[in-house]
Amino acid sequence: GHAPRAAATFAGPMDFGADEDEISIRDFQAAADLDPNYFSKEGLGALVAHFGADVPVELSTPVRKILWDVPGVACVTDRGTVRAKAVIVTASPAVLAFEEIEFSPALPDAHFGAFFDLPMGMLTKLPVEIKGTRLGLEPFDDLLIERMARHDIYFLCFPFDLDLMVGFVGGDFAWEMSAAGEAAGVDFVVDRLCGIFGSDVRKHIGRAMMTDWGAERFVRGAYAAARPGRSEARAALMQPVAEKIFFAGEHVAGPLIQTCGGARLSGESVASQVIAQLAPK
Repeated sequence: GHAPRAAATFAGPMDFGADEDEISIRDFQAAADLDPNYFSKEGLGALVAHFGADVPVELSTPVRKILWDVPGVACVTDRGTVRAKAVIVTASPAVLAFEEIEFSPALPDAHFGAFFDLPMGMLTKLPVEIKGTRLGLEPFDDLLIERMARHDIYFLCFPFDLDLMVGFVGGDFAWEMSAAGEAAGVDFVVDRLCGIFGSDVRKHIGRAMMTDWGAERFVRGAYAAARPGRSEARAALMQPVAEKIFFAGEHVAGPLIQTCGGARLSGESVASQVIAQLAPK
């Protein structure tokens, strides 16, 4: 009985960030099997900073409105209006569904509807520092604790032999956890570890934290998962609007949906599409 349950947990909450009955089977089948799925010892932030070191980036400049009934496009930001021949929109579908960016005129129904068909899933990471013991585990061991009603938690154990256990919760339970807040999340993790390895674990616990992507106003979740029967929403967003509004990001990254690598490659491929589009005919 445990294998199907574990499979459902990994396929749904831990992978798609949504419970297995809330995801599109077609969407799930289209995703690549990411094995091996590498991560960086120094952290992904370091990787991104290194990768984008020479890219000019403006921070604290939210775009409030995109006008496209003008020559090219005009993006109205908190620091003035930027005009260009075309725009690549990489905001998450949730941000677009909440209409944080207003489009004028309104986008075609197929594009606007697609934002709602790709709601953000939730995957929350709870790294906990554990000093002076490896709890009998090897670096990179996987540990899944199954609980009632999908309150499952998965641990990546001591990656790179660091003093770190990284707890993962996904789907509806992760949204509940983010509403309860970091202190509650960390307590939950430590209590589960004590339940397995004994209450001695407490004296080895150092720093701990919880990611909270749902609370980031300009992200609003971990990554997008198509609603059942709605997997075609991704293809809809891959079509440019009026040959000047293009969408890019993890939610339109083909088989690499829901990954940082997919987001980057999507941006790269859309950028080449835009360059080709704007080239003198």
